[in-house]
Parts: sequence; structure tokens; C-alpha cells
Amino acid sequence: MKILIGTPIHEVKDYCITRWLKNVARLQLKYPADLLLVDNSPGLDYIEKLQSYIKKYEIKNCKIKHLEINAAQPTAEKIGRSREIIRQEFLNGSYGALFSWESDQIIPVNTLNTLVKIMKAGNYTMIQPNAWSRENPTEPEANFGVCLINREALEKNTFMLIPPDDCWAGGEARFKRDVLRGGGSYIEIYGIIKPIYHLNNPKL
Repeated sequence: MKILIGTPIHEVKDYCITRWLKNVARLQLKYPADLLLVDNSPGLDYIEKLQSYIKKYEIKNCKIKHLEINAAQPTAEKIGRSREIIRQEFLNGSYGALFSWESDQIIPVNTLNTLVKIMKAGNYTMIQPNAWSRENPTEPEANFGVCLINREALEKNTFMLIPPDDCWAGGEARFKRDVLRGGGSYIEIYGIIKPIYHLNNPKL
């Protein structure tokens, strides 16, 4: 299955991006996949920094796109619009699934091999190998930090707001709802991918 790794990026995540890109490079050796970063930082300065990192860590088959959006817009909107750019790039390619992987999460290098195998075996639309909340390790986290989504779901559903929805918050829950309404399925599995390290900003 041909995979696109899609990730919204912002300069606030620079504290973890080099460690994450090293993880990407190692994962690509186990499961070749293309990488699309959508930067929603103000201006284009951070893209130049990203390009230097990508060259340094020898990331394969990588594209960077920029979303120009008012810095005052809510983070959820920046992420949603960035994901929609990723979805359009995905649909223009011959990909079988999108791997949503946030840049502050470090995962085992065999993650894609495992998730693709599960997706095929269960004919799942989406698979979320969830972890525990960074803020509270006793609470589960069910976002798209690490999530495999098949092509059918992305052909049918958008990350943009569609009336009567009028709030960008909760985009993951909204997308899951639309997948189920369209006859798809998803599974959330704790512990199938471990460890998943959710990195903290040391400056906070």
C-alpha cells in the first residue's frame, strides 16, 4: 500500500522537529512512504529552516507547502485547513492511505508495517493506535497524532467545516462521525504501537 505521511507544521514545534525527522528517516527505511509537511507559521522563514533539516537528515520524497493564514486564527482552524491541503495532495496521488503523524510524537520504526497489516486484515477505514495524554498519563488520547486513514474515507470526507458545523474545534471527532455516517469504520487500539512518546516543549 502506497502511503503519504501528512503533517501540519508550525514553528512552535521547532523544539522537537529534528528528533521527529530522524524518526521519519528511520521509519522510511522500514516502510518507504512520501512525506508532506504543511507549514502554517507566519511568513516563509520557517520553511527555509525545515528545508535545511530535511537535507541534513536525508528525508526521502518530501514536499513542503505553506498555508498563509492570519496568526490570530484559532489553532484548530490552522490544523484543519492544513489537513485539507494534505487531503487534496493525497487525492491527486495514487496513495492507498494517509498516515497522520504529528511532529511531537516519536514512534517505533515498524509502526506503518503493523498498521497496514491490521487495516488490510480487518478492512478498517481508520486505525488509531492511541496513547495516553501528555498532560495526564491516566487519560487516553484519541486524536490524529498517530492515525492511518484509507483512501475511501478521504475521498468521501473533508477536513473543512460543512454547515451546520460552525466551529473548527473537535475536527478529529467530526471526521470520525462523518466516516461512520458514510458506512466506514474505525478502530482505536491501545498498546498495539508502543512506546509512543509525546514530547513536551522544554521551554514551557
